[in-house]
Amino acid sequence: MHSPGKELDLVLPRSFRKFLFEHVPQAEEFRKQHEAFVDLLRSEGVEVFLITELLKRPTLLRCVEKYPNLVFTRDTVTMNPAGYILMRMKYPTRRGEPAIVEAALLKLGLRDLMKTKSPGTMEGGDLIFLDEETLLVGVGNRTSWKGLQQLNRTATKSGLKRLIAVHLPPTVIHLDGTMMVCNPGLAIVHPKSLRQPALMYEEGKFRERIGLTEFLRKSGLNLIEVTDQERRNRATNVIGLGPNKVVGYAGNARVKLRVEREGVDFIEIEGSELIRGAGGPRCMTAPLLRD
Repeated sequence: MHSPGKELDLVLPRSFRKFLFEHVPQAEEFRKQHEAFVDLLRSEGVEVFLITELLKRPTLLRCVEKYPNLVFTRDTVTMNPAGYILMRMKYPTRRGEPAIVEAALLKLGLRDLMKTKSPGTMEGGDLIFLDEETLLVGVGNRTSWKGLQQLNRTATKSGLKRLIAVHLPPTVIHLDGTMMVCNPGLAIVHPKSLRQPALMYEEGKFRERIGLTEFLRKSGLNLIEVTDQERRNRATNVIGLGPNKVVGYAGNARVKLRVEREGVDFIEIEGSELIRGAGGPRCMTAPLLRD
């Protein structure tokens, strides 16, 4: 994770769109809400590594101060048992973030499986593991077909048996803004964003066109459907702390109730300022090891 510092002061009324924020945040409150999120994760037994605590070189720390979106570490890297998959961001304003995160990963002794190369683009918010052998990949606003093709070539090395390419509408930033798997039997979805047929690439088989929500149901998932407004409130953008516990933004009471009726605890965090950066709790975490 990355605790936002001076770089937030770059997000001003004249520049917030350049930095891909939805609104200008109150910087100090944004930092407080992020700190409270980190404290919550640690209180739940999560070991949290902060990028600025891992990076000691002044040159790297000065680089951090150029990137307000670095708080959304999920987009820069995805971890696989075989190693990390380093992303390549679509927009130049974020293009330097993966190198900063990789420097932190190397401090922890982690090794790479794949690095997304130009002209391909790929961002971690578009990657969702359905299970150990199945990876959903949103293709659209931030992740390109060329990025997907690079990932597909490494699939067998990473232990994956199938990739499912999910076509996203232009209004959606990442796949985790439209759906999230809470546990092996439950997912939160925004069906309207998932209408287009998905493409399944499966080892030893021809590419197959599928309906994603139907596929999820056949895979044994009960689907909690969210409204357009709930999607904008990042109701799908939750982070799992175990098979029966997730963390999400406060303000999605109906979704919280539905999730809890399925036996999953829904821990709320205050995100009134964090959401101005166009991300949710999942976006702010880049898991390194899952139990």
